[in-house]
Amino acid sequence: MTVSGRTSAEAESLRLKAILDSAVTGIITIDSEGRIETVNQAAERLFGWTASELIGRNVSVLMPEPYASRHDDYIRRYLATGERRVLGIGREVQGLRRDGTVFPMHLSLGEYSIGNEKYFTGIVYDLTEQRSIEARLDREQALSRSIFENLPDALVVSDPENVIRVVNPAFTRLFGLTEEEVEGQHCSILCEDAEDAKRFTTHADGFGPQQMQFRRRNGSSFPARAVHRPIFGSDGQRIGNLTLIHDITAEREQAAVLQQAQRMEAIGQLTGGVAHDFNNLLTVILGNIELLEPRLEDEFSRSLASEAREAAEMGARLTDRLLTFARRQRLEKRVIDLNEFVLSLTELLRRTIGSDVDLSTSLATDLWLTEADPGQVENAVLNLAINARDAMPNGGRLVIETRNAVLDADAVKLIPDLEPGDYVVLSVADTGIGMTPEVKARAFEPFFTTKGATKGSGLGLSTIYGFARQSGGNVTIYSEPNRGTTVNIYLPRAKQAQKKAEATVGEAVRPSRGETILVVEDDDRVRKLTAVRLEQLGYQVEQAANGQAALALLEQNSGIDLVFSDQVMPGGLSGLDLAAAVRQRFPKVGVVLTSGYSADLIGQEKVDGLGLKVLRKPYQQTELARVIREALDSRAAV
Repeated sequence: MTVSGRTSAEAESLRLKAILDSAVTGIITIDSEGRIETVNQAAERLFGWTASELIGRNVSVLMPEPYASRHDDYIRRYLATGERRVLGIGREVQGLRRDGTVFPMHLSLGEYSIGNEKYFTGIVYDLTEQRSIEARLDREQALSRSIFENLPDALVVSDPENVIRVVNPAFTRLFGLTEEEVEGQHCSILCEDAEDAKRFTTHADGFGPQQMQFRRRNGSSFPARAVHRPIFGSDGQRIGNLTLIHDITAEREQAAVLQQAQRMEAIGQLTGGVAHDFNNLLTVILGNIELLEPRLEDEFSRSLASEAREAAEMGARLTDRLLTFARRQRLEKRVIDLNEFVLSLTELLRRTIGSDVDLSTSLATDLWLTEADPGQVENAVLNLAINARDAMPNGGRLVIETRNAVLDADAVKLIPDLEPGDYVVLSVADTGIGMTPEVKARAFEPFFTTKGATKGSGLGLSTIYGFARQSGGNVTIYSEPNRGTTVNIYLPRAKQAQKKAEATVGEAVRPSRGETILVVEDDDRVRKLTAVRLEQLGYQVEQAANGQAALALLEQNSGIDLVFSDQVMPGGLSGLDLAAAVRQRFPKVGVVLTSGYSADLIGQEKVDGLGLKVLRKPYQQTELARVIREALDSRAAV
């Protein structure tokens, strides 16, 4: 070779090396024996070796096992058969650095020949950062998906025109609408009021939090707090909207319960103060009359003083009742058995309420003892029986019931100031005219009465309320116009001489088997809570607001295993009517009724005739689980 030829070749070699060293990816060439011929600077940085340390060594030094020990066999197989496994095909492999660390890399192989000798070129790209970014994105996506799917509030993602594109599972549970049903619809279809619907079109920059009325699939409405915010892309352009909807039905209900409790507390404090001052005045009046009476000589004067004394004594009894309401009266507590107490009063009650009222009792055989003032219990039973009689001018039924109740945190949410625990319940139920919601809201107020000025003092229920609260319990009323009234007195289980409870808060919940329960309840709040409690037990849940809607759902869905229905509902079909229709038209579907009323008032014969289970409100989760499971198992055994 001439000098000029050598110079040209050297220049070409230098030019090639400069090109290789300027490359950002690692480039390595090997011969047919796997020995390294050239290494560029990127490869040096990537593997942690210098070119002088690698040239002449087998390329397997850059590979972790098992690839290192197999590499030469790959080359020999290719040279012998021409079979391509990697050559000409880019693939992801693993590399081994000098410090022993293994990293992901992309490898592209090519070949070239010089004379009869074959050489191979490997172009290597480090994937460590890319895999780190992908792993971070995967984690972020998993986190976002977890938040999206488990967020308790309804979430709606819409496009810039507020057309719904995506909703989360909580949305389906709240509205009863699936993503497929709402996709492509405008957000305003979710609103009950036209003014609320306008917010989605008139507030371009979003809104919230705003209280709005929304509408479920079944047509019922509910209050919610909504936030509607725009979503911007990396270029600052608006790519959509996000709407978060938080149901505040329970908040409003609890706020109303709290407000009522505070109102009763304020009335109690006022009443207690007035009664205390009035007692002082009566003390002076009675004392002076007692001093005056012996000094009176004529019969007329003595009769006037006697009438004054009797009136003052009536006033004293009245203040005692006011003090009981205000929880400032001393209670003479004893451990008592309410069953024995009720039985001892039966004859007195029959004479009091008259023959046109049918009196019956339903007493728990395993009733716990309670600690209460016997005189106040007697007063409560007599007052409630008289109220029931007055509510049934044409006669009717009066049922006195006792039972044990184990109330958990869910069960006491709507009973103000009642702690979770064991209670003995005394219920007095009638088939009378019932109460309107307005009357029921004021029933415990002192001097409030609907009987007229000459028929009642308005202190009966208020006295019972004060006695129950001072005893550590409370009173609830279930009543609807023309459907009767049930008053439940909750008294704490006695701490002494307790009988062993058959049901405890910690009782194991029987597992579901994925069955589908249809909840039928006209009260949106109760229906939603019941659905959540059943879902927590592992059941699939469908919902209906009345009996007609329930029958329509049963016609459409053959997969419903059991109907869990309230007894008292609007629309012409009671729970019993619905149960009878289900038994006739869908005999394989189980039925459980729930009610605040006694089973005797619902119609025990009809309940037994239809083979129904009745769950009394309020109930705890273990009771719900047990009754539902028993009903499903008995259905399966038929």
